[in-house]
Amino acid sequence: TGVTIGYSLVITAIILKAVDAVIGLRVSERDEILGLDLTQHHEGAYTVLD
Repeated sequence: TGVTIGYSLVITAIILKAVDAVIGLRVSERDEILGLDLTQHHEGAYTVLD
């Protein structure tokens, strides 16, 4: 119903704001350019293609 959808939207927005305030929702531009496989896991993915 509409109440359930509205409730879900509000709670989701609150959770997203809290996560964004604590750890952020995005990685830095540098990490994005270098690749998350290297910056997060310290391993290169898809090295066969290099």
